[in-house]
Amino acid sequence: MQTTSCKVNKFGEKLGYMLSVKGWSQQQLANKLHTSQQCISRWINGNREPSLDDVLLICRVFDEDPNEMLGFNDLSGEELDNYFKRKR
Repeated sequence: MQTTSCKVNKFGEKLGYMLSVKGWSQQQLANKLHTSQQCISRWINGNREPSLDDVLLICRVFDEDPNEMLGFNDLSGEELDNYFKRKR
């Protein structure tokens, strides 16, 4: 699934930040998630979006709220409505 240009797609930035806070490499996270380092890199660079299952697992690993990780807390109600209308 390709990413869109919406503000919601700050996931990669937040994932990269969380890795740096923990001092983990992309490979270390990949090992925890049973995926490849290339997959982690694609998420961070915005070339791919993780599945919902992957997002929830990442949030569990980092003890992070999914809404925060996905950037929904940064959006107004109107922005969220517009985002989900475009996704349909």
